Order: sequence, then C-alpha cells, then structure tokens
Amino acid sequence: MSTNCEPLCVDTTPQNNFTLYYNILEYFRVIMSNHPGIQRVTQGDIYSIDIDEFPSYPIGNILITDVTFQDSVTLYNCQLIVADKVKLKTNDSIGRTNFQSVPYYGSDDVVDIHSNTLAILNDLVSYTKYKVESFDIFQDVQCIPFRDDFDNGLAGWVCNFVAATHNDRNRCLFDLDGAC
Repeated sequence: MSTNCEPLCVDTTPQNNFTLYYNILEYFRVIMSNHPGIQRVTQGDIYSIDIDEFPSYPIGNILITDVTFQDSVTLYNCQLIVADKVKLKTNDSIGRTNFQSVPYYGSDDVVDIHSNTLAILNDLVSYTKYKVESFDIFQDVQCIPFRDDFDNGLAGWVCNFVAATHNDRNRCLFDLDGAC
C-alpha cells in the first residue's frame, strides 16, 4: 500500500464523523433495550442517569471511558452498568403457620439485585462476544458490584471491557493540507 495519496478534492466545510462512536453507543442501546430484564437505557455518567422522578427499573447504562486507535483497530474501553433501585423487605408472615419466605436475610433486596443484574450483564457481554461480528472482546471482562455508590439508591454491577472494531484509518479521505 502506498503512503503517498493523490489529494481528494472535497467540500472544505467542516465535517464531523461520529459514525464509529455512535455505532457502538447505538449497538449497546439496542441490545440493552431488547433485553427483557432492562426497562430503561441511558448513556453517559452514572451520576446523572437517575434524574427522572419515577424512572423504570432496572436500568442499563453505557459509557465509553476512552478510545485507542491502533493500526487497523479502534479499541473502546466500555463500561456497562445494570442497576436497580434498592427496596426494603417487609418480611411479613403468611398464613396460620407464620411462614416467612425470605431467601437471603437482610433488610433490603440487594442480594437479589446483584444476582439479577449480573445475569443481565452476562447476557449482554456473551451476546457481544460470541454472536456479533462488528465488535470483538478479546480480554477478560471485569464486573464490580456496587450499592449506593452513586448517591442515588441504586445497586448493581459495573462491567468494564475493551471492545475492538475494524478501522481502516483512511489517509486519503480529505484534503487536510490544502493541496486541492
């Protein structure tokens, strides 16, 4: 492949190419929206996602923390968060035998939330890793549980991984040095 490029004369008005970044955000928005365990999908900083008065839960959030360009690959450091609102358990007894059905002791449902949200993240990452051809996940996927770490009454998991996608890094697309 030659490194000398014949300048391509194009319209010189400023243009933004958000295609690659939007593609990965849209991909995760779609698969999270289609997952039956997620009621609401957001994008961006977790500190600002719980701003509605009565949002639906569980929620899924995608954040791209940073991006690395390599020779023919773009690496996205992704952070998926699946979270639910913590609710208090009442531990009410039922019937004449005073039967209580509480699988894990405690005053709230954090254990249940951690179980459910981790399973959802496993579905999302597994689907991306083994079913989708546009993005590859080569490294280990790290999941970290949280409980009210973001001062919004949520508990769940933060999942960090690197998604790789092809990037041809076209050097001849625009006349950036004004040779046209």
